[in-house]
Amino acid sequence: MISRLAGPAFCLSALIAMPVHAMDVPQAPDISAFTLQEPAKRLGLHLVPSTTLGSGYNTAFYSRDQQTGALTLTTDGLQPVIRGKVAPETLLRENTAWYFQQTNSDMTATVHIDQLPRNGKVVIGRLASTQHPVAELSVQGDRVFALVDNGTSKQSIVVGTVYPHQTIRYEIHTSPNGLMRIIVNGTENHFSLPSAAIAQGVWFEAVAGEQGWHAPTHSDMARVTFTGLQVHHEAS
Repeated sequence: MISRLAGPAFCLSALIAMPVHAMDVPQAPDISAFTLQEPAKRLGLHLVPSTTLGSGYNTAFYSRDQQTGALTLTTDGLQPVIRGKVAPETLLRENTAWYFQQTNSDMTATVHIDQLPRNGKVVIGRLASTQHPVAELSVQGDRVFALVDNGTSKQSIVVGTVYPHQTIRYEIHTSPNGLMRIIVNGTENHFSLPSAAIAQGVWFEAVAGEQGWHAPTHSDMARVTFTGLQVHHEAS
C-alpha cells in the first residue's frame, strides 16, 4: 500500500492494488431509484421518472438494452446551461436526497466510454448536493480524476486509471462520520470531510457530461454506457 496526504488536509488518499476478481461481472443497472435528466430542445431540461424509464423509454439521449439492461447516456453540445455554467450533460439522479449522518451509503457503477467530446474529457459520476457537487468523477485520457469540494476548498486528484477497452468500475462510499471512499478500478482513495460539508442533503448521480470548452454543435458530444449501476443505503 502507498499512503499519501494529497493537497489540503481534508483528503487522505490511499492507493491499494486490488485482486483481479475485484472486477466481477456487474449486476444490471437498477434504475428504480433514479430520475433521468435530459435535454428538451435547446433551452430546457426534461425530467423522466423511473416508472417511465422502466417501461421501455428511449430517446436520442437515453436508451436501454432490453436484453442486458445496459444504459446509454448521450450529451448534446447544444444542451442548455446547467448549474450556472455551460456544461452539456445527461444524467440519472437519485429521487430522494439524504444525509451523511443517516447511514452508510454507496453507489457502484461500471461504465464504458463510447465516445469522448472533442476536448477528451467526460464526467461519469457525482455525489451532488443542494449547494455544489461534493465529489465529481471525470475521465481525462487514461486517468480518472475526482474533484472534491469540502465547502471551503476544492481539490482535484487522480483516483484511478481507465482499463483497456475504455472500461471503468467506480464506487463512492459515504459514512456518518464524514469519511468518503472513492474506488476506481481497484484504486482506493479516502477523504475525510468536515462536519460543515456533510450537513447538507446529498444524492448520487450517474452522468455523461462534458467539461470545459465544447463546440456548440450536435456532433460535439459524449456517450457512455452503464453496464452496472447500483445504489445502496444501509438500514438505520
